[in-house]
Amino acid sequence: MSNTPVSAKYKDVCPDTVSRLYAEALSKRKNAKEAEKALKTALHQITGAFMTSDELKHARKLLAGEDADAALFETLKLHASTRERLEHIDAFYDTLLSPIAPKTLLDLACGLNPLYLGHRGYAVRGLDVSGGCVQLINDWALRRGWDVSAQCRDLLCAPALPETDAALMMKLLPVLEQQKKGAAMELLTSIPAPVLIVTFPLKTLGGRSVGMEKHYSDWFEQSAAQAFNIERRDVLFGELCYTVRRKAGD
Repeated sequence: MSNTPVSAKYKDVCPDTVSRLYAEALSKRKNAKEAEKALKTALHQITGAFMTSDELKHARKLLAGEDADAALFETLKLHASTRERLEHIDAFYDTLLSPIAPKTLLDLACGLNPLYLGHRGYAVRGLDVSGGCVQLINDWALRRGWDVSAQCRDLLCAPALPETDAALMMKLLPVLEQQKKGAAMELLTSIPAPVLIVTFPLKTLGGRSVGMEKHYSDWFEQSAAQAFNIERRDVLFGELCYTVRRKAGD
């Protein structure tokens, strides 16, 4: 990232992500100045979903407290993806994970989710482009003695993925497909886990459904059919959820 023009404001973004976005911007813009402007716009959009520096500081204060369980759930409220599931989070993961009983999980674009899963006793390997979340996960797991760790990695840069019993892709595939057509299924088929849990949002950020369940159902079921058997399809607390198992020989 040393040759990539990026300010300290974006220091927590995965270096591979910055380099990828800059290379894409250079390929589409007339000159370096326009590419730098496009890079800043893209980074601003990405970091909009990150925890702020103040939220990360608050989470670290919670980590240092005595009541670890209360601190955990207060921390999970600070990240959008865990906050929106928090009211039903036990029932959500019981429904998805109990039938397959995994011991090890790979959580892609994990946010702070490995903290909850570690609290539940799972061994978790997480990947995320937010360096702040990754460091918080690793520090907290070390303090609690959990078999949980995270790495700052960009899933569009083909990182090496660990073998686990199951992998989680929570509302991730539409984000990947929006950035690069075909990237969602390319990643899905590359994951070294026999069982994958894939979820999709059923409403836009503005709260509209606009036929999203049918759209994602049709797309995913058709796209996944060649390499995976669909074992479950659930609608849980506003998410469309699939449990799929890799076909023998794939």
